[in-house]
Amino acid sequence: MGGLFDRLQDELDARDNKKGLSPVDLLDMPEELTEVVNQIIRKNGMRLEEIAQHLNQSEEEAKKNLKLLVEKGYVREVQVKQEIWYKAQFGRKADKVVSDNIWSKLDSVFNDEED
Repeated sequence: MGGLFDRLQDELDARDNKKGLSPVDLLDMPEELTEVVNQIIRKNGMRLEEIAQHLNQSEEEAKKNLKLLVEKGYVREVQVKQEIWYKAQFGRKADKVVSDNIWSKLDSVFNDEED
């Protein structure tokens, strides 16, 4: 049984994942998958049955499409009250990398002040 801590850990793991959905990805997707992802975003998650109904597909076909979205990192599976839900996984902005030179420059500023 997935408890609160398991769900929190899943959330943290998802945030550490560099993959994720961006607006550009939606433009590159087939139209029917874009519609599904948009619905998942609007509803803040959907169950397999809802997605299959929205696509007018069998649950098997919908699950195959969802598997592709999960593999690409656009959607993730979340367990909510013993049910699997699919939620959008948005990409994180790349962390800004601080130049190694900044530390030497800061050191020189502080050394100049001490003199």
